[in-house]
Amino acid sequence: MPSPILIQFGSFQLRWYGVFAGLALLTAYLILSLRIKKSPLTADDISTLLGTCAIFGISGARLEYIRRFWDFYTDDFSGIFRIWEGGLVFQGGFILAVLAVLLLCRLKKWSVGSVGDLMALALPCAHAVSRIGCLLNGCCFGAPSSSCLAVQYPAVNNDVLQTQIFLGQVPADATTPLPVLPTQAIETLWCLIVAAVIYYCEKKDILKNRRFFIYILGYSIGRFFLEFLRGDYHQASGLTPAQWTTAWIIPVTIAVMVWSSYKKPASK
Repeated sequence: MPSPILIQFGSFQLRWYGVFAGLALLTAYLILSLRIKKSPLTADDISTLLGTCAIFGISGARLEYIRRFWDFYTDDFSGIFRIWEGGLVFQGGFILAVLAVLLLCRLKKWSVGSVGDLMALALPCAHAVSRIGCLLNGCCFGAPSSSCLAVQYPAVNNDVLQTQIFLGQVPADATTPLPVLPTQAIETLWCLIVAAVIYYCEKKDILKNRRFFIYILGYSIGRFFLEFLRGDYHQASGLTPAQWTTAWIIPVTIAVMVWSSYKKPASK
């Protein structure tokens, strides 16, 4: 794999991670703009919606990362603000962004179901793009593997070697990490599959105003099983934090989906 750093000026680093995060945001904007005719929202509304998702998504993702790795920041408090170095947890960003959009819908008097359907296809596509950035950055990497699919990361500018030393997978004096499974690429493929299912449901007019649930369920189920292939956690056994999160997101989503299917329209 190439170096995760695209450009460096002194202490400032522009990583591929940041580049693909920007491309993911652009992907979402383009898809939403193309689908605006399927929604009562205007072009300005789309910008407001996407801006809200970006601000609260990044904030939530960073806050969740800091929460999980707080011990690291007690010795380097300024590192909390060096977001360009990476350190985002998708699930934290997703949850906060959803709450923010629900509040926005209430303030703007937008239909939650219509907005959900509008976002349903854009999110997995943007998510797929962002995971390519993770692949190049060397975060969210997989377990050591001798498979033909395995990728080899450089020994610096990522945590692969240090994590493998910590877990005893390589000697303490190792200078090269073991090849690992490209779990980020697998997740990209899974997100595209989820997007294809959503697109099919839209073409067949299935689950109108509830297609956003397909994304939540599809991604959460895939993420739960994909976590078994991850190698970046400093733990040898047990469920990962992401698996514990999806473990409650899945039943809650199913419950809300069923409830919304049988909810009677409000009387006028």
